[in-house]
Amino acid sequence: MINKITDVIIIGAGPSGIACAIQLKRHKIESVVFEKSEIGGLLKNANLVENYLGFPNGISGNKFVQLLKKQTKNNNINIKHETVEIVEFFNNTLNVKTNKEVYHSKHLVIASGTKPILLRAPILREDIQDKVFFEIYKLGQIEHKNIAIIGAGDCAFDYALNLSTNNNVIILNRSKTIKALSILQDRVLKSKNIKYFDNVFVKQINTKNKKLALLCHPNDEIIYSDYLLFAIGREPNLDFINRDLLKHHNVFQIGDVTNGQFRQVSIAIGDGTFTAMKINNILNK
Repeated sequence: MINKITDVIIIGAGPSGIACAIQLKRHKIESVVFEKSEIGGLLKNANLVENYLGFPNGISGNKFVQLLKKQTKNNNINIKHETVEIVEFFNNTLNVKTNKEVYHSKHLVIASGTKPILLRAPILREDIQDKVFFEIYKLGQIEHKNIAIIGAGDCAFDYALNLSTNNNVIILNRSKTIKALSILQDRVLKSKNIKYFDNVFVKQINTKNKKLALLCHPNDEIIYSDYLLFAIGREPNLDFINRDLLKHHNVFQIGDVTNGQFRQVSIAIGDGTFTAMKINNILNK
């Protein structure tokens, strides 16, 4: 392994991480951004971003990501597609070990976002796992299928709107409480390709004629679908770091990883810009 030294290490190339890197560049502070998959984070899942200033008619998540990639390239942001495995503090230095190398820095910005809460239950047998998903982007190219979504928050309703363009979608709410924004609820209820059911709990998943057969409580009704998507919540993606190290004065958390339910593009970008300016002040003292 080769040891690499940089001014600032940023984990995650979503809106907050990229905003931080661009602002650091304006201060002539070098950074390296680690991204294990694609630039843009959860933006690629968004049906429509319509509360970000500058886009009066809104913009699809995919188009926003393309613009983000272009801006990243124009600013010569150093992005490495490596997976961060562990972060440690040793010899007064933050050490970041990826699947390829080890990097060192005095400052670490965690913009790793969130990960889906996985269902821990025996109903997910191995023979059906190729039809069960926890992220929408893996279903992005599917057409003319029946898709069931379990969940009742913003993600579930936004996923339904996204997928309903070319598919028929059923939303299954395990309670009677809808946590999604009112505007998303209104759009879902108006869609001809989306059906919503509350107080439905999937207690068993079988297969029949190459389809999923969802045995539902309370009436043992069977709902058939080609795919099943879980959108039952998200949690901070922090598997690579000891929680005690998060309290270090040179470790910063920005964006969705730290904002709980306030997961908005505008907030994430503001976090990134603010943190970069804060780091600049620290380095100039």
